[in-house]
Amino acid sequence: MSEVAGVSSAVEGKDRIAELEAELARVQAELRAETDRYRELRHRVRNDLQALTTLISAQSRRLEKPEGCSNCAMRLRSAVELHNALDDDDEAEICMSSYLWALSEARRKAFDERIVGEAIADEDIFLDYRRAQCVGLVYVEAVTNAMKHAFPGAAHGEVQVLLRRIGDRLELTIADNGCGFDLAKVVKGDGLQLIRGLARQLKGEASFERLPIGTLVRLFFAEHAG
Repeated sequence: MSEVAGVSSAVEGKDRIAELEAELARVQAELRAETDRYRELRHRVRNDLQALTTLISAQSRRLEKPEGCSNCAMRLRSAVELHNALDDDDEAEICMSSYLWALSEARRKAFDERIVGEAIADEDIFLDYRRAQCVGLVYVEAVTNAMKHAFPGAAHGEVQVLLRRIGDRLELTIADNGCGFDLAKVVKGDGLQLIRGLARQLKGEASFERLPIGTLVRLFFAEHAG
């Protein structure tokens, strides 16, 4: 009798394992389907942003003062490049060296190569999506401010960007060689306030310095969130 009970229990156990395996397979299939839908949606958003960026860039070439359109196009480009950085692996962190290089290329195209310069980052710096986005927006806003104040009109100039590790913190510097501007006279709603807000999101600090030639924007923040 005990042998029969043991056989029955074993059969029930196998049936239960089979049920759990079937349930697991079903959940995994649903997860794959949701992941595919998410990727498709993200690709559509990226393509829409890309199309809008191209449209705005084309429109800027028809304007007497194209800086506003160029700045808008560059903001959109920063979002496109973040989507591009996630194409291969949705869970991967953003390689800041590649991301800042892509933003540098976007800057060059947006301003018809009036603004030149390099964007360099330590090769082993990786940030999650949200923090990478904050750093990218600081870059974009610093360049926007340079266009408005340091390189007015059709002036040409240079912007140098460096992201490096100092101990357990990261330092982003954005320096231009423009005419500079009086920080005390910058209006409260200007991009500098946005940069300060982005720094707070990173639990870091932003500072601005008038150089002998140009202006320096510095962002200092912890490498790891926490």
